[in-house]
Amino acid sequence: MSDPTVSVVIVSRGRPDALRRCLTGVSQLQYPAFEVVVVADPAGVDAVQVGGFADDLKVVPFDEANISVARNLGIGQAAGEIVAFIDDDAVPEPQWLRHLVQPAGRPEVAAMGGYVRGRNGISFQWRARSLDSLGEAQELDLHPRQPTVLHPPRGRAIKTEGTNMAFRRDVLVALGDSTLHSITFWMRPT
Repeated sequence: MSDPTVSVVIVSRGRPDALRRCLTGVSQLQYPAFEVVVVADPAGVDAVQVGGFADDLKVVPFDEANISVARNLGIGQAAGEIVAFIDDDAVPEPQWLRHLVQPAGRPEVAAMGGYVRGRNGISFQWRARSLDSLGEAQELDLHPRQPTVLHPPRGRAIKTEGTNMAFRRDVLVALGDSTLHSITFWMRPT
């Protein structure tokens, strides 16, 4: 099976220096078929232009403090089979995208994610969690080295971490149409 095409969406507001670092990391990704969509405020758009990244990206100007709307604008520009999200203050490892979307080869997997390391690169900022109806998080116990398909416990949902998550684009489009009722989620430990 060939690697699915991926659209990497980065939302940036008020952090042009962080966006440049993120884009430097994204430019070093070792993945054969991906595009980058940056949804950014004027300072972020300028950072993309000055940093020499503009010719290789889709840039969507957006200057509101609403990450949901910004991500939806990014999804609207995405052409890949998979839409991956990374925050502007994160720097991906070269194999990040390959590991993140690897489970897309399984047809029952619609959402993918992984742990998030803290700024020191050693400790974890986030691991696998589920949410209750009030949005309260609870840690999930997973095998430390084996990727796992997660099914939410009764009355809970699997928590995706915005800086390390990916979805099948057709699933996101269906969610926009309110036709999808459940997502099978894959969690990949580091």
